[in-house]
Amino acid sequence: MSECGLYCSCIRVVFLMNYKRNNKRFSVKGRGEYMSHADFILSYYADPSACRHFFIDMKWPNGFICEECGCTEHYVMSYKNRYRCAHCGHDHTLLSHTIFQHNRLPLNVLLYGLFLVFTSCDGISSVELAKELKVNYKTACLLQSKCRILMHDSNASKMLDSQFYESDVAYTGTPSKNGKRGLGTDKQPFLIVLATQQENQYPSYVKIKEIDKDTGMIIKDFFEQNVVLSLGKKLNTDGKSTYNILKEQLTVQNEKINYEDDDHRLYFLNKIVSNLNSMLVDVFHGITKRMLPLYYGEYEWRFNHRHTKDMLSKIKKYVRHSGVHTRKMITRWLDDYAAQRGLKTA
Repeated sequence: MSECGLYCSCIRVVFLMNYKRNNKRFSVKGRGEYMSHADFILSYYADPSACRHFFIDMKWPNGFICEECGCTEHYVMSYKNRYRCAHCGHDHTLLSHTIFQHNRLPLNVLLYGLFLVFTSCDGISSVELAKELKVNYKTACLLQSKCRILMHDSNASKMLDSQFYESDVAYTGTPSKNGKRGLGTDKQPFLIVLATQQENQYPSYVKIKEIDKDTGMIIKDFFEQNVVLSLGKKLNTDGKSTYNILKEQLTVQNEKINYEDDDHRLYFLNKIVSNLNSMLVDVFHGITKRMLPLYYGEYEWRFNHRHTKDMLSKIKKYVRHSGVHTRKMITRWLDDYAAQRGLKTA
């Protein structure tokens, strides 16, 4: 090993020892084939070259191709990680035309932030993320929002397909001031559907969608867009008449449930709703209704990818196929959503 290589290795070891001593999150253990926190720090965060090659492979998985003329020859510019086409002279950046096009963070800090957000089992707050990355709170919030958009877009392309489904309309938020409950509450209603391999078993996948109100047509539209329907498939619900609209497309078991029974039909659905609401309260704080679609999408993504081992490949795929989303664009989207629902804007 050369003196330069030995010096870099020593720097990385010293960095890792200091990180382990000063950072509580380092106590996360590797799980089988999953990449541990420690492995990521050594492999990417403390090695800018490996981190740069990660984004090069993300940008050009089959080698450099100019976006303007299609040329495969290029020069590497020494400033700002730019790559210049040898034919037309067009400059490319590793994050151009992606959701992080206007990113100003160092690549290793950005990738570390993505790793923390996507691999955290219960989510990570913006305050904690800002502390980990040593950035300000607004930067951490923007990174979180963009990660949730990536998760939301990934969820949109998946449909539930199973022999058994469970569904209910649940609520998020604090009780209304007028004391109303159920359909009269001011809480945010959301529709949740689980796909299970066997009846009354722990689900394989979940779909969650915020809704204006609990009506049959809203439920029907959601099922037709997100669930594979057949009379040979069974749907368990808790007696709401709004689900009867699906009886021509699914076998619907729609009787009242005694929730005091330990093994009632929607036991696992209720547990997942409880876990979702606990995540919103315990991990995140001050969430408004206009932000809930992104948080619902995050929980849905985390549940459906809980067994994913190669998370970095997922991140690479999501960023490669993403579009440009600036802070103003995200704020405008949230404001438009709030205006459609009659909610307060930012």
